[in-house]
Formats: sequence, structure tokens, C-alpha cells
Amino acid sequence: MFALVTSALLIAGGTVRFDQSFTPQFTQRQIQYSSEATRIGLARWAATPHGRKMLQFLAANACEVTVIEDDAERGIGRAPEPGIATLVAATTHPLQRKRFELILNPDYYRLPKDMWPLAGQPRNAADAMAIAWAGEILHIYFYAHGISLPHHSRVDFQNEWRAIAAELGMGTVPHGDDDEFTHSVIVRYVGYGR
Repeated sequence: MFALVTSALLIAGGTVRFDQSFTPQFTQRQIQYSSEATRIGLARWAATPHGRKMLQFLAANACEVTVIEDDAERGIGRAPEPGIATLVAATTHPLQRKRFELILNPDYYRLPKDMWPLAGQPRNAADAMAIAWAGEILHIYFYAHGISLPHHSRVDFQNEWRAIAAELGMGTVPHGDDDEFTHSVIVRYVGYGR
């Protein structure tokens, strides 16, 4: 028998637990009410050094992240900025519960017919969800340090992003300020000639 590590993530109303190697152990309800791409993406991201570090930080600092799948989301994911009270509590009351939302749209990623992703870009919905977990939890990680938006242009944010994306094998995926209301990870692809 192995120990389960409780995390700060809530999917389908329940806490996601991880084994000692940070492999998520989903409940039957979580499997039933979340997409396979979302679950695979979480497993891929959690297996990275940055994924483990961020999961441990969020759990140790009284953070709770409610994960919502929404096929109406205008991108692969988004982590709405919390209210000012949560941002202030992050620096003044580290053990006070801080709640965040992570919105994912595993159905958003679709390559046009006869197109292939460039090297270092998501190849399928599970890859897109891994990069969405990485990007949006990075936002939440900054919020949990009391850092509000915008933070895409911060050197520390970009350094973390490049390292995380590289750990996922998608180091060419940028994360910028093109639109704060939709996910700003940009997927690039090229046509496939016949």
C-alpha cells in the first residue's frame, strides 16, 4: 500500500489525491465527470519538477483550486484573478484558506484538417490540457504569492513559463499578454501538403 498525498485541487467536487510519485489517483466520480484529456494533462504536468513544486506549495499554503470544465470557454484554459482579499491574505495570512478557480476547455483544441503542429507545440487535446494546467496553475501560483495581473511581462513569470513548457516537451509555446480574458497560450501549426 502506498501513501496518498492530498492536493489543493478539486475536480468533480472531490479532492484529487496523488501517490508518492505524484500520479493522480482519480475517484470514479472524477473519472465520470471530467474528460480524459483533462486527466491525462494533469498527470503529465504533475509529473514534472515544476508541477510537483507548485502542487506542494498550494497544498502547504491553504490554497484550494476548484477545477471547472466549460466547453463555452474561449480558450484552452483560464485562471480568473481572485478578489483583493485573497491576494492580500496570500501575503498577510498564509494559513488562511485561499480559493481559486481553474477553468479548462478540453474540447477547444482542434487542429484544422490537413494541419500538423510545429515542433514543441501540443499535438492533441491531452497535450493542450497539460500546457493549460501548466499555464493556469502558474497564474494561480503567482496569485498565491499576492501578485495580481498583469504578470505576463514579468521576467520571473516568463522564466518559470519557459522552464515548465520545456519540461512538458513544448518549449516553443509562448504565454503572453495578447488577451487577459482568454488563455494566452498560442498554438502554432503548419499545413500538411498532399
